Amino acid sequence: MCSPKVATIILIIINVLFFLLGIGIIIPGILLLVDNEAINDKIIPYFKELSLGSTNFGDLAKNLPIALICLGSLVLVISVIGLFGTCCCKIRCFLMVYAIIVIILLIGKVVVLALWYFMNDKFTTTIKDEMLKNLKAKYKNDDLTSNEISTSWNHLQLAFECCAINAVTNVTNDFDNTPWQTGPPPPTTNIPISCCPGVTSSNYTAAAATNPLCPSNATVAPSGQYSKGCYDAVYDFIKGYCLLRVMMSDESENCLHYIQGCYDAVYDFIKG
Repeated sequence: MCSPKVATIILIIINVLFFLLGIGIIIPGILLLVDNEAINDKIIPYFKELSLGSTNFGDLAKNLPIALICLGSLVLVISVIGLFGTCCCKIRCFLMVYAIIVIILLIGKVVVLALWYFMNDKFTTTIKDEMLKNLKAKYKNDDLTSNEISTSWNHLQLAFECCAINAVTNVTNDFDNTPWQTGPPPPTTNIPISCCPGVTSSNYTAAAATNPLCPSNATVAPSGQYSKGCYDAVYDFIKGYCLLRVMMSDESENCLHYIQGCYDAVYDFIKG
């Protein structure tokens, strides 16, 4: 527990940090909304092919910037309520609302932790399987014009600098038995041009690759391609913006408990 005066100072500092956190969440959302290189209309058709139950990942990806802005705004509101309740001692209702929000956050954290613990492996495995299934069934052309899903796949690999679902390390890879590989006519390479560094949407030719051996001949082990698989690349991208990392950290838990203790001290001081 905190002494009343120390608690007031600590609560002010914590809420200022929450205010800055809210701004820090809003800014990535605005950047994604204004300058969206990774999640764009050229990639969205592929994400719409992926689903978990009734959830469409294309819509989720498209709404990610709005979600970040809304969550950041919510954090800002919470911090303002905490600051008013702490600084304006006569407005006790602000502290009451703030305490209720903290309790809701704690309950929400328990729910999120439970869902993450029981469903994380199933979620990641299901998404990876869905991505691989889609690649095997619908990747038909190594270009940016012929087929919407194939085009979306190629843009995904260009944007995320990845190749296939699992990292490509030898002749046998995820592109085997795709409509593109089975032809007709079968390609002369074992991976598409979009797997090669140096290739962009404006110079989509093998000659643009920084490594002249990429893409490799169909009978030769690939070399010079992006080393990361697209599942890991997309997962890392999502993880970079994911607020669960903050919610699930031990520091976050201690902070919320400390805020509650300081609130009790301040409220007792005001009440007395």
